[in-house]
Amino acid sequence: MSLSLHPGNAQWIGQRAEQQDAFGFVGCEARGGRQTGDVLVVLADGMGGLRQGGEASRLAVRTFLAQAAASANAPVATTLANALHAANQAVNALARATEGEGEVGTTLIAAAVREGRLDWIGVGDSRLYLYRAADRSLTPCNDSHNLEHRLWPRVIAGHLTPEDIAADPDRDALTSFLGLPEIPETDASVRPLPLEPGDRLLLCSDGVDGVLSRDELKALLPGDPQSAAETLIARLRERALEYQDNATVAILACEPMPGETTVPTRRRWPRRLARLMLVGALLTGTWLWFDPQGWLDADSTPTEATARASRPEARPPTVPADPRLVAPPAAVAPEATAE
Repeated sequence: MSLSLHPGNAQWIGQRAEQQDAFGFVGCEARGGRQTGDVLVVLADGMGGLRQGGEASRLAVRTFLAQAAASANAPVATTLANALHAANQAVNALARATEGEGEVGTTLIAAAVREGRLDWIGVGDSRLYLYRAADRSLTPCNDSHNLEHRLWPRVIAGHLTPEDIAADPDRDALTSFLGLPEIPETDASVRPLPLEPGDRLLLCSDGVDGVLSRDELKALLPGDPQSAAETLIARLRERALEYQDNATVAILACEPMPGETTVPTRRRWPRRLARLMLVGALLTGTWLWFDPQGWLDADSTPTEATARASRPEARPPTVPADPRLVAPPAAVAPEATAE
């Protein structure tokens, strides 16, 4: 089924002196547009503890979108990998020309929708979430590349406690980011994930992730994407945290094409199974007692997803108390970019 894609976005500088988040869309307008073809969304969070963070994030987004546009005919996974490599080279060149390697960097998360299927790639701790309308679930698609994530296996092994990680002042330090000669870690989809009408993609910086709970995110995403983005930022403003980081959200809403209706995939088989059981009971003269609504809401086999999108999160969300402590112009202009 073809999908109608609707974008939304919002930003807030928080308690910082500079907005070091950047984002961009290719394939649709940043706000209020509708697209039935391919869409690429990119979000980068310049490392606030380092210099040139804002310039690094903007350069990464411009370079990523330009490289992706230049190789749009390649397989999506190849396009994303090449674009990430180009963005890293550009930020590394900025680092060498200014503060030096390791002193300039940015995170980046990108989501590409082609023919109704999702691919992504990311580095750092900016997040991509998938809200699935069929079961009202919110699933983190990518891992965070920070010290806390590396330490959680030691908690599982019994060598550390969650309290030990919470007390570590370096827990939010990034272990991978753009700006180094080579990217230490990347996280990417294993195979394209089919999207369904009603689904939502949320890209956000760490000024949003972990500050707002997943229940809050999930409650707001089903509505209009622009209204949802603005409301998420409004919720952050209400918190008025002393160390509030830059906050950015970019949302892509998946809707059916005008005139089309659909039953969410996860509910089709339970509905059909209930009908078959009823027909079987009538034919055999055996009355089966069951709750039709229960069948309609039953959890069936999950839709095929990537390995990362289908597994539960390995660690609980945390609320950072302080900012992270880790110590050529685009060849092709993107169709729409916001910073």
